[in-house]
Amino acid sequence: MGKPRHKQRRVPVALPSTNAADLFLLAGLPNPIHTRTEQFFQALTGPNTKVIASAGQSFDDAIYKQRTVDVLLSAAARFAIRRLKNRSDDQSARPRRIVLFYVPAYDDELLLNAFDFIVFPVPLRELAKFDDFGNQMRHQRAACEAAVRWGLEVYRRELIGVVEKRVESRKSHEPLLLPPLNFHLPGQRAKQSFSELTRGVRTWDNPLPQGMAPELFDRERLPDFLRYQETQLIYQDTRGVAFPCARAYEAHGATEFDPNADVAALRDILQSMYRFGAALPSGFHHDAQFERSRSFRATPFVCSRNGDLSVTATHASIYPNDYVRPAT
Repeated sequence: MGKPRHKQRRVPVALPSTNAADLFLLAGLPNPIHTRTEQFFQALTGPNTKVIASAGQSFDDAIYKQRTVDVLLSAAARFAIRRLKNRSDDQSARPRRIVLFYVPAYDDELLLNAFDFIVFPVPLRELAKFDDFGNQMRHQRAACEAAVRWGLEVYRRELIGVVEKRVESRKSHEPLLLPPLNFHLPGQRAKQSFSELTRGVRTWDNPLPQGMAPELFDRERLPDFLRYQETQLIYQDTRGVAFPCARAYEAHGATEFDPNADVAALRDILQSMYRFGAALPSGFHHDAQFERSRSFRATPFVCSRNGDLSVTATHASIYPNDYVRPAT
């Protein structure tokens, strides 16, 4: 009589995650406390998040370097791209939000300029202060952990509570969605006002200079965009170019995701996917156009990939990363 057969236990196979994990980036803490704080951060926020930390300089002077900033930016992009690739480009698998926790410093422009308007920035100002011994608080583990807890409250209150809802509205009267380089304000571009937003100079309630407000457009003013008896509040820049958001079914030109791309290309991908930390749908863009079917005639635009353009067309698709695609 043979030995009884035992049932073999099957080892579960890990499947790619389908959860839209929030991505938290942590910058400016010295080594090795940045690793300990990263572990604390990850344990605090749980399994449906991803925390990536990049060490700042130990000396309390210039704490950011181009190399470490590039490493953090590349890691953020590759995490988002990897999740998309694992789910056959299922947009719901990518991070729903990207948040940058950072220590303010006189050279933090290097960091903020790199991440542009991709992330929701949370400056950990307490960590930039000095203790009685002349060292910044960012060297103290307890202070770092307290700052992370405080930053999470800001993230919940301001990003989830305010900014994300506005970005996800995808409405033509939402100024946070405007293309930074191609929307002209008096004497400047939207990029300057957005920079003031991320530096805390402006508030989320007043993202543009006083006097800039959307106008009510009807089919007579935008016959090639609005339907019969349809009206929309739409922003128009100082050149007279209107920027209605394309309808959901008109979204096109999805980004090609290459995790092996260089830093500049990875940054461009993130710029097309996120605005102030909130995710944008693939192919989202504005259909920039003049009123009353007047075509562009050598109208200047700035393309993030092709530089200065002189556009002659009925309209142009302007993407969140300022990629410009003239109508054909």
